[in-house]
Amino acid sequence: MRSVLTDLVHLLLAMPLYVLLGLAWLSVRAWRAKAGRLHRWRHGFALLGVAVYIISIPATANTLLAQLEGWWPVPTDAQLKALPGPDGPRMLVLTAGWFRKTDTGYTVVMGAPSWERTEKAVELQQRFGGRLMFTGAPLPDGSDSVAQHMASAAQRLGVPASAIGVETRSINTHENLLFSERQFGLRAQGRVLLLTSAIHLPRSAAAARGVGLDVLPYPCDFRADTALKWQHFVPSNEAPGALEEVLHEWLGLAMYSLRGWV
Repeated sequence: MRSVLTDLVHLLLAMPLYVLLGLAWLSVRAWRAKAGRLHRWRHGFALLGVAVYIISIPATANTLLAQLEGWWPVPTDAQLKALPGPDGPRMLVLTAGWFRKTDTGYTVVMGAPSWERTEKAVELQQRFGGRLMFTGAPLPDGSDSVAQHMASAAQRLGVPASAIGVETRSINTHENLLFSERQFGLRAQGRVLLLTSAIHLPRSAAAARGVGLDVLPYPCDFRADTALKWQHFVPSNEAPGALEEVLHEWLGLAMYSLRGWV
């Protein structure tokens, strides 16, 4: 549990707070001015302050995050057991990670979403059997991929190599699904479990349908803090980033629709 001192430090380090204070100061000066250019901007400063406040509080991002993350429920055990497969379900795991460039080349970095997806995939494979298929995110030089790293992590966590497949060429969600279908022949195998972060699942499930896959969406890596707290209405550094992720998914879904990928 965070202490009051920790909350105070987070507040003092929140850059949006200082932007709001600056806009408040300009707004007061503009309203107090009797005439001139500053006075004409008084409504603009006030509206901009309201917009910055809405963008910078966690309550906004959490509300929109929860909406996206609630799109698909977690499947029941009965649904998972009903998936076809000679030795259990086929599970397509979309990758998450990033690249770090060093003096000697690129390296793969597995962040929290990478581990959340990998660990959930391993848990499901150990409970229900079947095969894990990790897809995508090659390094710019083609020497490695996030998919390979997640597959290696799954092996270290106990999944046999014979139960793991890797697709390493795709660079976006549409290609993840298209190239995986081609490499693993997923359409011929019937319904496939699609595992990714809950925020990413609306777009990825729609993209799966766009390439003709019948999928059972499985959300993990939930990020919305749905228990309302007073801190959710205080500007923070993290809130704009979370809001950016939400907008990325909505804009991505719109772009996929325009391109005929969903």
